[in-house]
Amino acid sequence: MSQTRLTIDGLRHYVCDGVHRPLPSVTSVLSATQTEDTQRKLAHWNVLNPGVADAAAARGSWVHGAVENYIRGLIVKPPQDLLPFWQDLPEKLDELLENSKVLWSEKPYNQPQWSKYVGDDGIGRIHYYDNTTGHGYAGCPDIIYKDQNGECILADFKTSAGPYSYRFPKPTMDLDEKTRKALVSGVFKLKKTKLQLAAYSIAAEHCLGVKIDKTRIIVSTPVPEYSVQIFTFGANELDIDKKQWMEVLKKFYSKV
Repeated sequence: MSQTRLTIDGLRHYVCDGVHRPLPSVTSVLSATQTEDTQRKLAHWNVLNPGVADAAAARGSWVHGAVENYIRGLIVKPPQDLLPFWQDLPEKLDELLENSKVLWSEKPYNQPQWSKYVGDDGIGRIHYYDNTTGHGYAGCPDIIYKDQNGECILADFKTSAGPYSYRFPKPTMDLDEKTRKALVSGVFKLKKTKLQLAAYSIAAEHCLGVKIDKTRIIVSTPVPEYSVQIFTFGANELDIDKKQWMEVLKKFYSKV
């Protein structure tokens, strides 16, 4: 059964196989549960930087499509303005996927039993739904693969004008102000993406019967020192992220 994209109360929803009502997207849940202060600051930033968010979204869409094509063995020719975001990524993909088995790349990859999760727009989406609480969500993981050690990895590709970071930069670090601010912002971006991956991990188990062993964030930036960043999170951290995500989901449904 195909899945259809809908907009309800300004939030993206999807009609999912076997669920009687449309489910909000993972990104919609995250956006709707931001604090009012965060939403106000983001709206103010968008006013001061017209077109930047749209350009970033278009850039991210191109890189996602390019990764999917590259994995499928197709030639990728980036436009000149996106070359800095792509030029070091193929080598890193080759390294990460060496002797690996890709199960999902924007949609099922050589997994015909999962074809029902491909929507009428050609995009694969998985979901989670609790019949008791009525809580659920849907979304599209970027890639799921089994690595050379047999571990199942769920990863997300991000593009960013500046680097992501696991920790805030120390005052003693020799950094210019632009890089320092980017790293601070990168901490919040990383935390948000971890929740996104936790949501997809739960949905992967729910829909595909696949247990995710690790999650991974792959960030490409035009900054040479941070051209491709890899952040990997093991089972213990993933369990914490899953619990945090379910709290976010509970908060979402308490507001709607």
